[in-house]
Amino acid sequence: MINSINFFLILILTSSAFSQDPESSYNKGIKLLEENQLLQAEESLNKSLSIDPSFAPAIQGLSKLYLHKGDLKKANEYAIKAVQADEDFRDWSGKISKISEHIQNGNRNVQQGLYDDAIKEYDAILISHPYFPEAEFYKGLTRFRQKNIDGAAEHFSKALKIYPEHSKARKGLDNVTKQFLNAGNKSYKRGDLSKASDYYEKALSFDPNFYLAYFQLGVLQKKQGKSSMAINSLSRVLEIKPDHDKTWFTLGTAHESDGNLDEAILHYSKAIEINPGYSKAYGNLGKLLTEQNDYKRAEDILKTIIQIDPNYADAFMRLGLLYALQENFAEAVENLKISTKIDEKDYNKFFNLASAFNHLEKYKEASEAAQSCVDLKSKFGGGWLELGIAARGNRNNTRAKKYFEEARKDRDWRKMAERKIDEINNPAKYEK
Repeated sequence: MINSINFFLILILTSSAFSQDPESSYNKGIKLLEENQLLQAEESLNKSLSIDPSFAPAIQGLSKLYLHKGDLKKANEYAIKAVQADEDFRDWSGKISKISEHIQNGNRNVQQGLYDDAIKEYDAILISHPYFPEAEFYKGLTRFRQKNIDGAAEHFSKALKIYPEHSKARKGLDNVTKQFLNAGNKSYKRGDLSKASDYYEKALSFDPNFYLAYFQLGVLQKKQGKSSMAINSLSRVLEIKPDHDKTWFTLGTAHESDGNLDEAILHYSKAIEINPGYSKAYGNLGKLLTEQNDYKRAEDILKTIIQIDPNYADAFMRLGLLYALQENFAEAVENLKISTKIDEKDYNKFFNLASAFNHLEKYKEASEAAQSCVDLKSKFGGGWLELGIAARGNRNNTRAKKYFEEARKDRDWRKMAERKIDEINNPAKYEK
């Protein structure tokens, strides 16, 4: 019986000793390091050292892990500790010192303008340590100093592929891709959409998660009438940054242009959910709800944005149009008057105001609003038509006919203008 107990004690102690073997955790850590799973590798190597703090292979493993992270200072600290634990690791410490030497030489060459020589120094590091992101980062800095932005972006991107958490490479890449974005935006404003698209695509080639480039590309594609491509680009933004309110709004406009009004309403609503002060999203949502005859909800939406942004002229205009559709022209006029006071440069607001005044048979006020409309856009037939209706209301058919002739020059208003002219020329034809 006693022998049996002793046997089991020995078995337990042996199993415990095996489970506490530092080499087992070390081997696991090195395997994870080779697979670039740095967090798990660090845990395993630290576990190995918790079992045996003097286990030199694990100390060297941590040194190598910090090289993967681009932290040469930490890599050197652990290299020195490895040597202190076991002289056999002095060769590794020498390799770390050699990396420092190449970096110092490279930086000195950059300061002297010897850029190609600097690149050779950094390349020498990568031959022995291709997993060291700092070498690619320094190559990126070198190209940046040369004003070779494409080259800088390429190397910053490579550094991040080696170690995605490399903060300096991230900052460097963000800097250069924003330069591509800004160049694209300038080309866009000049009307050179092809060149703008090239810049946005270039930014994305170096940083596939640069959501602002996807956003601008989507805006550009929408402008070009490439709705499907625009929706794809904008949807990519939301995969990366789902709370980007401008993308939800712009996707709403794309769906609206395609006639997918339910989708547009959904996207405008989401933009408002993310940004409760998004005036344009409220305005567009109110407009679509009006078009769907959901007048009560549209009114609530438009009144909400007026409370949030009392200087948003389009909200007052759309509220006025909502009341006009319900033949509440008195309320329509009140809101349309406010819209024209806030925005005195929009001919369409004056046109809608003139129409509401004409419905109320306030022809003097209608004439003034319509005149403001044509003063802003002389070729807009709608303004001339409302001038004609006001003149006719004042029983001045000669002047009315003149205004209708002006309206007739606008193809969009020709049929209506011709009808009004015929009403003057052949009144008996239209008597009830």
